[in-house]
Amino acid sequence: MSPVITIHKGATMHSLTVIPAMTDPLGRYWTPPSRNELAVDDTHAVMSRRSFDLLLEYSRSKPTGVYPGKMWKAIMRDGTPHLCWYGIVEGRDDLCSNNNRQILVCD
Repeated sequence: MSPVITIHKGATMHSLTVIPAMTDPLGRYWTPPSRNELAVDDTHAVMSRRSFDLLLEYSRSKPTGVYPGKMWKAIMRDGTPHLCWYGIVEGRDDLCSNNNRQILVCD
């Protein structure tokens, strides 16, 4: 089982980051948790254990198929889990940003 930090009720988050919708036709084969089940700010991604378990793990590689909204988890060398996703680069339809935030599981 991957190590996860569990937060307590009453924790606060900074301004939220929006993960883009996965609209590429290749996304029909990718089944991440709903973006509505995640709260992502500039440093962390808060999610339930169910959402955490739905994320496919790519700790030592990147998934194939790059398109906005694709999400996965990676366990870093220090054991911390991170939510990773491809984002939109304004003005560049041929390029995706590569983003990540430390995961906090809140049940």
